[in-house]
Amino acid sequence: MRTHPPKDAFLSITSKEMIGRASGIILQKEALVIMKAIEALSTKDQIEKGSLFQTTESTVEKLKISLEVALEHLWELIDYGIVTQLFEIRYNHGLGSIALYPFCVSVPDGLSIEDTFHRLLKKSSDAIRKYAIEKKALGEEDWRSILLKISDPQFIKEATSGDDIDYLLSPKEFPYPPSAAMLRRSKELLLEELDNEPKLVVLPNIGIFSILDTQAQHFVSIANELFLAKVEPLARSFDIGLRDRIDEMNSEIKESQALSDNHEIELIKKRMDVYLAYEAILKEKGYFRIIKVIRKLCDIASVNQEKSQKVEFDKLLKVYLTMLESTFDFDSRLLRINLERDTKNDIVIVEQLKKNPNVLSAEWLDPEAKMAIFALKNIASLKEINLLIYENYRFTTEYILYFKALVEANEADLKPIFKDEDFVKIYGRNLQAVYFNYIPWFYKLFYFLGATPLVNSGYAKAKSIITYAQMDRQFQYEKRRENFFKRKLKEREEKIERDKKIQNKRVLIQAIEEAFFSKRIPPTVEWIQANYPIFNLELLEKMIPDFAFLKFPNKPLAEDTIISFPDSTEFETKNAKLKELLSRWIRREEAFEEKYESKLAEIRNAIHSVHSSD
Repeated sequence: MRTHPPKDAFLSITSKEMIGRASGIILQKEALVIMKAIEALSTKDQIEKGSLFQTTESTVEKLKISLEVALEHLWELIDYGIVTQLFEIRYNHGLGSIALYPFCVSVPDGLSIEDTFHRLLKKSSDAIRKYAIEKKALGEEDWRSILLKISDPQFIKEATSGDDIDYLLSPKEFPYPPSAAMLRRSKELLLEELDNEPKLVVLPNIGIFSILDTQAQHFVSIANELFLAKVEPLARSFDIGLRDRIDEMNSEIKESQALSDNHEIELIKKRMDVYLAYEAILKEKGYFRIIKVIRKLCDIASVNQEKSQKVEFDKLLKVYLTMLESTFDFDSRLLRINLERDTKNDIVIVEQLKKNPNVLSAEWLDPEAKMAIFALKNIASLKEINLLIYENYRFTTEYILYFKALVEANEADLKPIFKDEDFVKIYGRNLQAVYFNYIPWFYKLFYFLGATPLVNSGYAKAKSIITYAQMDRQFQYEKRRENFFKRKLKEREEKIERDKKIQNKRVLIQAIEEAFFSKRIPPTVEWIQANYPIFNLELLEKMIPDFAFLKFPNKPLAEDTIISFPDSTEFETKNAKLKELLSRWIRREEAFEEKYESKLAEIRNAIHSVHSSD
C-alpha cells in the first residue's frame, strides 16, 4: 500500500472517460468497480439524502473487495483526479452531538462538483447552527474568558485553530488527507454562513456559541466594560482622526446619558459604529474582532429587547383597551392617565392610545398635573358617559371638564352626536353646572328668571376664566417639568457616577483574574496599567479602600505593587483558587516569575487570614 497521500484535485476533478482519452489511463477491475459505485451515488438525489459513497468496511464488502484493496485503488482514483473527498456535518439531536461524514465523490450527475460542494456545506452549516443553538449556550465565565482572548492582539495574531470546525475538519477523518484548499475553503464558507445567523457568535480559532435571549444585554454590558478599560484608551493613539472621533463620540454619549433615557445598548452600538469606520487600522492592531463581536451582540440584544418590550406593551395596551370597553366602571370608560408620573410605560401607552383609530384623546391640566383623557370612539358609549356624568357626577367639575376637552378636541369626528337632542340637552346641563362655579351667584337668578342674554354673558365669562386657568396651569406645568428635568439630570449624573465605580470594580477584578489565572503572573500596578490603561494611580489608590482590595506591600502604590481580590466572602471561591495557585508556585510545581517569590507567601497568608476570620 502506498504510504504517501494522493493529490486530491478537489473542484478540478474530471470524468474517467476524459482522463482516459487525455492520458490513456485504463482502470483495473477493482478500481473500475469502486469508481462505478462512487458514480452511482454521485447524484442530486443521493446528495440530498446524504447517501454518498463512504469508504467503510461494510460498503466495500458489498463490492466483494477488501478494505485494504479498496483503499489502494481509491488512492489511484483520487490521484488521477476523477474522485475527490467531500464531507457533510450532521447533528444528532438525540445524542446532542455533531459529527463529520466523509464522502468520495465523482463528477455528479445533473450537478457540477462545485454545486455539490456548496450543497453539502449548506447542510453542514444548518447542522452546526442547530447544535450551537441547542447545546452551546455561553456562560458568563466563558464569555469573560473569550473577551480576554479577542481583546488580546497577541492571541489574535498567533491563534491558528481551536474552534468547533477545526475540531471537526480533521484530515484523519478522511480515507486520505484531503485537499488543503477544500478544508480551508470549507472552513471559510462555514464560518461566513454561521456568522450570518443572528443568534450565533462565531469566533474563528475559539468557538461557535449561541446567545440566550436573557443573556444578550448582560453580555453586551460586560464586553463594553472591558472595551472601555482595555481597548479604547489604546485606540486613541492609533490614529489622530480616530482619537478626535472618539472624543466627539464620548461627548455625544455623555450628553445623551444626561438628557434622556437612551438605552445602554443603543449607546454601545453607536460607539462600535465609530470604530467600524476604522476597520483597516484596527485589524492591523489586532482589535477589530472584539469590535465586530460587540456590534453583533448589540443587534442580538436590541432584537430581544424590542421583542420583550413589544410583548410587555401589547399586554399593557390590551389592559387599557379593555378598560375603555368597560360598561360597568365609569373611571375606565373615561380614562385618565397622569402625564407627570415618571413611568416610561405610561408614555408609550399614551402614544399608542393616541394613534389608535378607535380611541379619542385629549389633554387637560388639573391644578396638580397634566392629564391625558381617553374614551372609545363610539357614539353610543359617549352618550352613556354624558348621561352618567349628569346622573352621578354633575357637580364634580373635573369630570365634566375632562369630557368637554375630549368632545372639543375631537369635534370633527363627533358631528353626528350633536344631532342628538337628548345628548345636547344633557351636555349643556353638565356644562351649566360647571359654569355656575366660575361666575357670581346671581347669574343663577338670571337663569331662573329666563334672562338668557345675561346668562349667556355669564357663561362666556366662565369660559374665559377656565381658558385663562388652563393657560396659568400650563405655565405651572412647564415650571414643574423644568424642575423635574433638573432633578432627573442630577439623579442621572449621580447614577452614572455610581455605575462607573461599580464598573471599574468589575474590570479591576477581571484584570486580576486575567493576570493570575490566564497569564500566570502577579497583577502588578505596572501590568494592570499596561493592559488596562483606564486605571491611573489616583483611581487605583481610591478604589482599593473603597472596595477592600488587597495590596502587597500595604504601602502607597508603586509599579511593583501587587493588587489582589477584596477580602470578603463574595470572593471566597476566587481566593481559594488563588491560594491553590500560589501554593503550586511556592512548591515549584509551576513556573513563575521568581522576582515576586518573596511576596507569594505574604499574599497566600493574607488570603488564609481572611478565611480564618470568616
